[in-house]
Amino acid sequence: MKILAIETSCDETAIAIAEFGYHREQLRTIKARIDADKNIRVKILSNITSSQIKLHAKFGGVVPNLAKREHQRNLPSILITALIESKLLKISNFQFSISKQNLKFKIPKIKHIQNTKYKILDTILEREPELLEKFKKQIPPLRPPKIDAIAVTYGPGLAPALWVGVNFAKALAYIWNKPLIPVNHMEGHLYSALLKSGMWNVKSRNNKQPSTFYTLHSIKFPALALLVSGGHTELVLMKGYGKYKIIGETLDDAAGEAFDKVARLLGLKYPGGPQISALAEIAQKRADLTRTNAEIFPRPSASVPRNSARELRLPRPMMGSGDYNFSFSGLKTAVLYLLEDHPELLRSRWRKAAIANEFQNAVVDVLISKTIRAAKEFKVKTVLLGGGVAANKLLRQRLGEELQKYTSNTQYLISDTRFTGDNALMIALAAHFGKNKKTKNWQKIFACANLRIDD
Repeated sequence: MKILAIETSCDETAIAIAEFGYHREQLRTIKARIDADKNIRVKILSNITSSQIKLHAKFGGVVPNLAKREHQRNLPSILITALIESKLLKISNFQFSISKQNLKFKIPKIKHIQNTKYKILDTILEREPELLEKFKKQIPPLRPPKIDAIAVTYGPGLAPALWVGVNFAKALAYIWNKPLIPVNHMEGHLYSALLKSGMWNVKSRNNKQPSTFYTLHSIKFPALALLVSGGHTELVLMKGYGKYKIIGETLDDAAGEAFDKVARLLGLKYPGGPQISALAEIAQKRADLTRTNAEIFPRPSASVPRNSARELRLPRPMMGSGDYNFSFSGLKTAVLYLLEDHPELLRSRWRKAAIANEFQNAVVDVLISKTIRAAKEFKVKTVLLGGGVAANKLLRQRLGEELQKYTSNTQYLISDTRFTGDNALMIALAAHFGKNKKTKNWQKIFACANLRIDD
């Protein structure tokens, strides 16, 4: 099965083309055919992500309408680049050049599509006038690629950004007469953990550019997924592929959002996660961490000796709440009050590093504590970690260590750091494995900003 996937839920414009199949050698036996899902592999024909981080960094976060504008500008050229990379678009009649900024090409003159089809395209893309103009000029002349389906993120995410991707996918499905699969963005983060870190290249028959293959892990059920991103933090219990139940979620700020807000308090650039982690590593390398932590707070009273070492300690919100929900707003507020009471802390890079280190430890402590407790209670056989925050080194390492300590027989699947951020390959994976595997009529698909994985 060959899937073209589109992702525009936030500030990444992404398109991937992936082909799902099986190892011929592994499917020779009857048992292998029965366990076909365990032998599946994915061939990545193209995987392109255009990031808008530099654009939004000056505002300290993602601006929805700017994200929408950039998606409209980028989608057509990224699509054509992906089709060329995957050899699904013959380029003999095209004059083109690819640069980092855009794809410039001349489309050969062919017969225009019928006026009725243009009218329907006008209706589909009426929200995105800039995209409509580009679409009419660039897409209809292309020969429909040999793909089995189009997949698109339809939620959750920023509504203006989501609608661009959804309507672009609907227009493609209509003009190419291809089935459309709506995909939950969080399902994508979940299934990205199935990609084994090892990959191999196989040269094609003509010995030209090699293709990239990944074998995929199979999930042992029941399974538990910790999904941690800028907009979501949730624990999801899985009883099978596409069968989800959220057993815990954030009641306010998501973990990734808290990283961004605390980074801003510390005067760090957006996005905050990598900045906090890098600063925390400075503190971790300091042998005199405890001694200097004593200098963070002034002595609370004269009864405390001057040489008393008092460690910086931030709260671990809801760690002992008894349920599996999260809250990170109070942790962010604790950092805010600390800096308001002691603004001099911001003048020392090392003291800022100590705060970043303690904040990161607090977030990771809460995430791991709840995940381990849930893994024990529900006797899960697999724990998956996905989402943008899954790139955090401390979280990846400590969760693995704690699982080995308390639930040693549990399989631990974690997204490769190349695929923890938003990308379209994960949307293709979710289209193949997720609950909406069956295609839908493009007319019945709409963006849903607050979509839940268990809806």
